[in-house]
Amino acid sequence: MDKKLLFIDCDPGVDDAAALLMAAAAPGVQILGLSAVAGNVPLERTLPNTLALAAFMGTEEVPVYAGASGPISGPAITAVHVHGEDGLRGHELPPHNLKAREETAWDALYREALAHPGEVTLLALGPLTNVAIAFAKHPRLPELLKEVVLMGGAAAVPGNVSPAAEFNILADPAAAEAVFRAGARVVVCPLDVTEKSYLTPEELEELAGQGSAQARYFATVMGETVPWCQEGYGVNGAILHDPAALMYVLQPGLFTGKKCWIGVETQGQVSRGKTVCDAFSDAKKEPNCTLVYDVDRPAFGRAVLDIMARS
Repeated sequence: MDKKLLFIDCDPGVDDAAALLMAAAAPGVQILGLSAVAGNVPLERTLPNTLALAAFMGTEEVPVYAGASGPISGPAITAVHVHGEDGLRGHELPPHNLKAREETAWDALYREALAHPGEVTLLALGPLTNVAIAFAKHPRLPELLKEVVLMGGAAAVPGNVSPAAEFNILADPAAAEAVFRAGARVVVCPLDVTEKSYLTPEELEELAGQGSAQARYFATVMGETVPWCQEGYGVNGAILHDPAALMYVLQPGLFTGKKCWIGVETQGQVSRGKTVCDAFSDAKKEPNCTLVYDVDRPAFGRAVLDIMARS
């Protein structure tokens, strides 16, 4: 079986941590590199968290790169109210000796894409700052990548940071707009689908009992979000935003999507960061993305458990 080649850009973040643990356990996946960007918490935390997760996952050979410490434009925002000041809700990972490579995230991504033209999927789990910088510095990169699969945006549902905007897009709207305009094959997994991608309390309990330290960690950090998901979204479980984007890469047949045009509002006082999606209007603008908007939730839950059983 041919391996899926992944380069993962992330801002751990508990759901980033869950996605990385899944990627390491998933069969047929080769992680070419991990890069950190400022997002859920500042880069001073996301980079150490990425390194600690690489060691914890048993993927010490996978290089880790530092990326941008803030957005291309506008003020930096974080989600410490969800992920804690350290990004992992206080759940420390075992000590390790890994260090980030000297190469930047954007140069490393370009180098890997050059080495594997048309084969590398970029999985973008945080603000799109690193990706936008990579596309600006290396204009050939969009055509070299197999696709960019990102978690971000809100098409037909409200935002989760503002009434209009989802966190990853609002954290750097200019970067997101640049990525959508770069000509890459982009798959967008917005809140529309990620809020339907959850594990029930019973599934989390099953996950915790699978035996591995990685499965228990996944169940613990995501399990703590259940009350918040119940109160804020009416979902009886832990919403797996970033793992949903990874699962699209692994098992796209679980999801429903359609090609459409997507743009980002970068200036609006009320609507800044809004992903404007022409999925169903009469405008019929030229598609530039695939919008993923639904998931087979029971099958998604089973797939997560099956993957983590391998960890």
